[in-house]
Amino acid sequence: MIEEALRGLRAIVRENVPLSGRTTLRIGGPARFFVEVHDVDSLAALLEAGRAEGLPVLALGKGSNLLVPDEGFPGVVFTLAGDFLAMRIAPPDVVAGGGVSLMSLAVATQKAGLSGLENLSGIPSSLGAAVRINAGSYGSEIFEVLVGVDLVSIRGERRTVPASEIPHGYRWTALLETDDVVSGAALRLVPKEPEEIAARIQEVTAKRKGALPRQPNAGSIFKNPPGLFAGKLLEECGLKGRRIGGAEISPVHANVIVNLGGATAKDVEALMEEMKEAVRQKFGLDLVPEIKVLGRTSP
Repeated sequence: MIEEALRGLRAIVRENVPLSGRTTLRIGGPARFFVEVHDVDSLAALLEAGRAEGLPVLALGKGSNLLVPDEGFPGVVFTLAGDFLAMRIAPPDVVAGGGVSLMSLAVATQKAGLSGLENLSGIPSSLGAAVRINAGSYGSEIFEVLVGVDLVSIRGERRTVPASEIPHGYRWTALLETDDVVSGAALRLVPKEPEEIAARIQEVTAKRKGALPRQPNAGSIFKNPPGLFAGKLLEECGLKGRRIGGAEISPVHANVIVNLGGATAKDVEALMEEMKEAVRQKFGLDLVPEIKVLGRTSP
């Protein structure tokens, strides 16, 4: 069992932990196992144990960009804690664990006079999750400053890969096609006056607050089609304010679904299907989800 595999290691194992409070949409049933791993040894042991027992394993960062089923997750959900929250700054290089939040990293590098993360600072994501999907905002992407990535495979194997060897694109990397976990990353930033960097972080924070609704949400539901904006397409379909159960397409942003209270994953998925169909009918385009929708046995 999972507990036995992690006995004596730096990990905390709990059973039947609700995930709704750990996602920004505030939706989701319980995880069969919920594990905090504090170092790479415990992470490797957990991944090996999950594979050996045939359990699906899910890495959970800040819980954004994720829709968990109402039934919950029948396997192992884990978060990176302990050593994975450390960072080391030796200008212009930065090394950080996969569990570090982008905002924490942006603030720390700002104080060190290093620029490159300002536009990403408002994304509610861990570094590991950001690397995995090549997170981006306001014209910047994490791969622009990424040098190397530390990975742990489902078999517990550890390796470091140069960022240049990882195929990537808009909100996508080849890591999404694997079970590898991003345990850490190395970045190379650019020296700049701390005051200038701080001003840009404040500007980005204000923009995000003004662009997104205040109710629980997962940010953009669909990726932008090439040269277009999904939000504008959905707005032209007249979908703002459309509601199913406790879920609503936000009147503030047509590409954001909010939880008005008591929304279920099924409510959100039903709205997503309506959004896709409306854009398909009006514009002949197929929107691609940016949010990850977990199946009951999704790996």
